[in-house]
Amino acid sequence: MAKSLPGNSAKVANVNNWKTYFVGVLALMLCVAGTKSVYATSGGSPYEVPQVVDVNPAGNIVETYLVADEATVNIGNGVTVMNALTFKSCANFDVCEGVVGTIPGPEFRLKVGDTVIVHFQNKLNKEVTGIHWHGVELNNASDGTPLTQEQLKPGHKFDYKFTVTRPGIFWYHPHHHSSTNQVFQGLYGSLIVTEQLDADLQGGTLPSAGQTKTLVLSDITVCKAPGTNDAATYDTFTLPHVSGSWAGTWAGKTPKVLCQEFPVDEEGNLGSVFKAGEVPNIMTGPPVGEGQTVLTNGVNVGGRAGTPENPGALAAGAQTLDVTAGQGLRLQVINSSATRYVRLHLTDSAGQQVNLVRIGGQGGLLDQARLEGDVAGPGFKFNYKQGQILIPPGSREDVVAAIPGTASGVLTLWTEDFQRAGGLNSYAWIPTVPVMHLNVAGSGGTYTIANGTPLRPDTDLVQVLTLPGEGPGSLLASGMGDPITFTNSGGQLGVNGISGDHDHNTLPGSARFAQIGDTLELTVTNETGAHHPFHLHGFSIQPRDLSKAGTVVYDYGYREFVDEVDIPSKHTLKFRVKLTDRPNFYDAKGKVLATPTPTGGGLGRWLFHCHILFHATLGMISELDVVAGPAPAP
Repeated sequence: MAKSLPGNSAKVANVNNWKTYFVGVLALMLCVAGTKSVYATSGGSPYEVPQVVDVNPAGNIVETYLVADEATVNIGNGVTVMNALTFKSCANFDVCEGVVGTIPGPEFRLKVGDTVIVHFQNKLNKEVTGIHWHGVELNNASDGTPLTQEQLKPGHKFDYKFTVTRPGIFWYHPHHHSSTNQVFQGLYGSLIVTEQLDADLQGGTLPSAGQTKTLVLSDITVCKAPGTNDAATYDTFTLPHVSGSWAGTWAGKTPKVLCQEFPVDEEGNLGSVFKAGEVPNIMTGPPVGEGQTVLTNGVNVGGRAGTPENPGALAAGAQTLDVTAGQGLRLQVINSSATRYVRLHLTDSAGQQVNLVRIGGQGGLLDQARLEGDVAGPGFKFNYKQGQILIPPGSREDVVAAIPGTASGVLTLWTEDFQRAGGLNSYAWIPTVPVMHLNVAGSGGTYTIANGTPLRPDTDLVQVLTLPGEGPGSLLASGMGDPITFTNSGGQLGVNGISGDHDHNTLPGSARFAQIGDTLELTVTNETGAHHPFHLHGFSIQPRDLSKAGTVVYDYGYREFVDEVDIPSKHTLKFRVKLTDRPNFYDAKGKVLATPTPTGGGLGRWLFHCHILFHATLGMISELDVVAGPAPAP
């Protein structure tokens, strides 16, 4: 049996009352009133991201001052967001007073082994916040959740310090009761860690650094003047859908509901109507749904008539990126959406698909490039075509496209709907929209990449996690009690039937315990009728297989480390994880040590949860408690 953890019973009781009133919703909302006088605008090319300001001269240390603050942000197509939540990076806090934040926040570009020092300040009007460094194997005190640090009140500061030990595409964002809203309103940024092999392959097997782009994808809803908000989130008459028509019904709340009919304040209580340009709180109770506008690096790239298979003219003002026919293009993509699944599909001006070849993502380069998706005949169905890429909320992919030598005009990268909801894998009924336009300006080059293209030499293959004494019939007792299950009982989301609440420092009844240094083989079963992306904090996992009703339906026949895996309805994920220790940079009071201790950073309480953010807030969240000695008996 899993163990209960101590907590504040009065707070838990209050939250339970609030959950009952709002159909089980736990999230507190962002502030609607009391805005600051920040009037400058940010925004620019959707194909560039700002970079952090590094104040440390050491080559292996990146040190910056990072501030969360409100700002007025231009998201393109004539739309300005008032009081967006943003990050900004500066040489010091005084300088930051005159700097405007951006969506997304500044990008950290790091090398394996770099130490990161972030002097963080919360300058938001009323909301507490913090930073979770999603996917990074850092010390527990830097994980940025209410289990690891007290969330910062406005004006308060905290120093994050950690070392990056694994290559990959990561990101950072808040992780507490109103994080669903804060991410939706713009509080997120990218963090990319490279290894030497990556640099060695550039300009040959892989596109050059100049042909590599970060794409932070997200969605947002911006209110209009009261009384004029849209009664339908999407234009069902002109926007294409993956099926070619709008035969279904989008289940989320419309801008009219969010902005004026049922606007809520940061406590979840009925609040004032949102003004034109403001972003509503989205945690008003299920169904939450997706945002109305898709952003690429904080900007709407502009529409295109037609469909991916039959593209038409670009909309006025659509923004393009120049490419050359015959070149390679590498896209390091992060889905920072709160709910939306991103299914990427690149087509040329004639509607022909240009394959997106996966070379890595969450854990650095793969051994070989992979062409993923459904193929003809029997076998596991991914529900997207081969050469497309699926990125669930919170996940990341590193993909390469070979621009055809015969290409001309404009290629478009679209995001399409995905069959993620319901026992029959029904669509979410969101439209197909562009996230990138590529203008072919010249020709030259003969870049190619295909399924199976070698990336890692035989002497540097991705590590394979093995169990102690592994062999025929050998098993390792995990000491973690019951298998992990994602559950939905009577509309109440949970882990093993227990609704979690990480805000109040207690996850009663569903916590697991394990010992530092152990390698575990674990399972997560999705008992619900919809997909859920499973995310583990602090440690990278190695997927083994997916099974259904006890039968393996998909075997991960390749090596990879990830921190998030999408689990279809009624399927079970089997994975392995090594609970590696790491240096600890903090004392018992959360202050940075002058000299870190070599061990102890892996110990502590690490969350795992569904990364559809409101699902975690509604209770699909628990923790792995990593201890120094033998794990407590389940």
